Amino acid sequence: MSYLIKYKSDFQVIEFNESTNTVKSSWNTPINLSEKLYREELNQYFKMIEEYSPSLILVDAIKAYYNIHPDTQEWINQRNIEIHQKINLRRMAWVVSSDLFSQVSFEQALDDVNSNNIFKLQYFDNVEEAENWLNKNLD
Repeated sequence: MSYLIKYKSDFQVIEFNESTNTVKSSWNTPINLSEKLYREELNQYFKMIEEYSPSLILVDAIKAYYNIHPDTQEWINQRNIEIHQKINLRRMAWVVSSDLFSQVSFEQALDDVNSNNIFKLQYFDNVEEAENWLNKNLD
């Protein structure tokens, strides 16, 4: 699937595919990233989600090594719920590292979102499987 880059920093690339209405966010966060910088990157992500209102989101977190602080996890949960209800998101796929700590950190950050059944959420270990799932049976 091809995407156009809409935002790029040292820690994240956000791309958009208009034909499938998919936002792809690829993270590259070191374990020692500051909390302030991480939240700034999240704000860019949320801004792009609101702007493009995708029905599908692919988050590539394979190179996301930052362990999300509990207070930031709660903040992410709240922002995700607000935004995803507003844009009517249908599916979100997360490609996660086999690193147990980063995976647990992401899952905790999405706990409330997933439990509210706002959209379908699935975890994968590679981008191709995630894209296939996102685009499967969308009718």
